[in-house]
Amino acid sequence: MSALLLYSIKSALVLTMLYVPYVLMLRRENFFRFNRLVLLGILLLSLVLPLCNISALSLDRQPVVQAAQLQMLEMGIPVHVLPEVEISASPLKGGLEGSFSLFHLLTFIYIIGMAGLLMLRFWQMSRLQLGLKKGVLWHNDEGGVRIYCHAEDVAPFSWMRNIVINEKDYDEAGREIVLHEIGHIQGRHSWDVVLLTLVQMVQWWNPMCYMLGISLRDVHEYEADSYVLRQGVSAQGYQLLLIRKAVGSGSYAFANSFNHSLTKKRITMMKKSKSNPWMRSKALYVIPVAALALSAFATPKIVAPIEEAVTNLEGKGTENSVNLQVPDEKKKPVAQKDMTQSSTENVILEEVKQQDTEGRPLFVLDGKIIEVSKDVNFGTMNSEEQFSSLLNINVEDIESITVLKNDAATKVWGDKGANGVIVITTKSKDDVKELVKKLPGAEMDDDGNITVGGKSVAKIMLEDKTIFNNNDTIYNVVKERAKFPGGDEECFKFLSENVRYPKLCHEFGVQGRVIVRFVVEKDGSITHVEKVRGVGKTLSEVEVTSYKQEHPDSPEQLKAGQDLGNLLFEEAKRVMELMPKWEPAKDKDGNAVRSFFNLPFMFRLQ
Repeated sequence: MSALLLYSIKSALVLTMLYVPYVLMLRRENFFRFNRLVLLGILLLSLVLPLCNISALSLDRQPVVQAAQLQMLEMGIPVHVLPEVEISASPLKGGLEGSFSLFHLLTFIYIIGMAGLLMLRFWQMSRLQLGLKKGVLWHNDEGGVRIYCHAEDVAPFSWMRNIVINEKDYDEAGREIVLHEIGHIQGRHSWDVVLLTLVQMVQWWNPMCYMLGISLRDVHEYEADSYVLRQGVSAQGYQLLLIRKAVGSGSYAFANSFNHSLTKKRITMMKKSKSNPWMRSKALYVIPVAALALSAFATPKIVAPIEEAVTNLEGKGTENSVNLQVPDEKKKPVAQKDMTQSSTENVILEEVKQQDTEGRPLFVLDGKIIEVSKDVNFGTMNSEEQFSSLLNINVEDIESITVLKNDAATKVWGDKGANGVIVITTKSKDDVKELVKKLPGAEMDDDGNITVGGKSVAKIMLEDKTIFNNNDTIYNVVKERAKFPGGDEECFKFLSENVRYPKLCHEFGVQGRVIVRFVVEKDGSITHVEKVRGVGKTLSEVEVTSYKQEHPDSPEQLKAGQDLGNLLFEEAKRVMELMPKWEPAKDKDGNAVRSFFNLPFMFRLQ
């Protein structure tokens, strides 16, 4: 049900964004049919745009980051892309029970509103259908239109291909009134009302939707009046007829009534000189506004507050809980395995064999395509020396290898990468620095961190990160990486249930990325949890004094110069140490080994 509420909110935003400029720029122009099409377009877009999520239109910088990563791969730069855990502090107050109650109340009100409007429209439709034939003196078919003449004093109206008129009006001004209703029928205005009703059911709480309905009915009347005048009816006589009939009112909400309440505006429109045709170009505002709406819906930072508010109302967040999101592995731009001189044995060849079973992959060495004969069978090779000899490279010179599959391969190399791409690099760090300089706005520090426009996009892995501790090797690159029991999904489930946003960080607005590195021992235990990257927030004397004044009973012992950013790392470390034992990493022989593991946390305040 939260999805329906979210759709309703998005739909209302689109309608409001598109309708307000129409009121300001086009409402007073006498392009009746054109204005009607614009209004119908707004209704349709309000139904369709909330269902679209085009990531390419996102205002977020993430697509730029992914594009930079792909450019680096194309140039032969080995990049290491880490998944990231995002932790957002929930802004809601109160307990879980209160959140559920509020959500259920709002859901109940929304459903009642939809059901009430639906029942009202069905009642109006039933009343209209009964009113067509009730008290009919005679009926006549003219050009596919049926005219019902009533004995009762009913106001003239039309619905679909039916016209209702009373005997007195037919005798006094039958031609003008019938022509007016035929104008409604030929314009298929009844179907416009059906579309309007559908949108109103979704947005029954949005006043802008009803204002648009008024504008649409006004345009219907202008268009029908224009049709009457084009049939040779005297404008002055027709205007006098409108004034005489202005005291009446429409009998049915669904119908198009001749006795409409906007007599003054209708007469004004008849007398108004024809608008400049170039004024139609003002309707082009719909294009950028629609594009802006699509961009907003595709940008997590913009739409996330709305989604979070609806989700929290559903009872999935409280003041002390966190929302933890993990990027979908299938959406990562690359699938990479880092290779160093100490760990290349057999691994490269096995990767190639795996790809070769699915079709011959494309080989790229330092950014250049290597032609490999179709007669070569990698499945028969039993050593990396044979493989490296074929590609005319030395195993010792290989710094890294990247395996690209599916979209990640075809985005860079097109159809050539349909069967996968094996990217091999023999470049040194200095060589990579030169390549990075060719990327617009890209920079690389001495640690191998690459940024584009100040945003981190990659970290090159060119040197052997393996270190020694008490004569027991800790591997950075292994044959089979360590795993949380149950896999990544269970790992992030564990984190979501245990991570808590530090209270002081929440109150002082401390947020940012914390990267934690730890060692998975041979028995699967977690040790040596350390901070690779953290967040800095040093308290000033003014901040400490202000906090103590606002929280005189707080047990927190704050002092000037204290770094609150370290609390984020301490929280991440606390949860890491609570973890159950992992499945240890394994070397080429299947033996358990000690290994490093990096995990980024993104602490974000909404």
